[in-house]
Amino acid sequence: MLPARPSLNERIRSQDFLLGSFVFSTDASITEVYASAGFDFIIVDMEHGLNDLRSTMGHLRAARASGMSALVRVGPATLGDVPRLLDAGCEGIMIPHLGLPGSGALEALQATRYAPQGSRPTCTGVSAADFGIGDFAAYVKRANNDIVTIGLVEDRECVDNIDEILSQKPVDWVMPGPGDLATSFQVPGQLRHPKVEAAVGQVFSAAERSNIPIGMYVNHPDEIERWRAKGAKFLVLSIDLKLLGISLKAAAMACRPHS
Repeated sequence: MLPARPSLNERIRSQDFLLGSFVFSTDASITEVYASAGFDFIIVDMEHGLNDLRSTMGHLRAARASGMSALVRVGPATLGDVPRLLDAGCEGIMIPHLGLPGSGALEALQATRYAPQGSRPTCTGVSAADFGIGDFAAYVKRANNDIVTIGLVEDRECVDNIDEILSQKPVDWVMPGPGDLATSFQVPGQLRHPKVEAAVGQVFSAAERSNIPIGMYVNHPDEIERWRAKGAKFLVLSIDLKLLGISLKAAAMACRPHS
């Protein structure tokens, strides 16, 4: 079932910004930690992380019990799992390579909404629909309004056509993917390269023109104010395992005698 609290789509219209993070760990305890730390949402990663349907279900349940929103980033191998993830109670889907022909993104987005807005398969006996006990018609209406779709712009050819892509309002939110953009512009790993920065700027400008909330991935809290000043409505702070690694390294250095 969708939670009684305000949806992320409602909250992004009323708050300065929302804070999330990618979760690569398969242990649902990390989701409880994020909730306790005050994050607004997590994005369970099924593209680069090792999460499968079973471990993702654990994260969704932990988020629901903790009062935090949980979304899922799907990848090429998991695009077909979108309907089952929503049936399991996922509150939103992040789709890679928005606008790239042949990526499967459009089909996956269609599967996030029931007819007539989309082509999501119907089953009343799933967790999201209260296993057939609740009012399914009411759930369909809420789901079509509240499920969040986030499109990742990660390809040079998509940046070149970004106004046309976003003018169709294919997603609720949008986010540039600097890592993939750097590779696409043939400067892999150079996330602050002028070509990458210019591409990100184009996406931000197009999102503003299309009135679509935009967010940004950041590696460190120090970057947040920069992107908020540029109009970011949500921030995705790093990856759970990266944050853990940085914290453990700092702790280890602090604990060793100075030579």
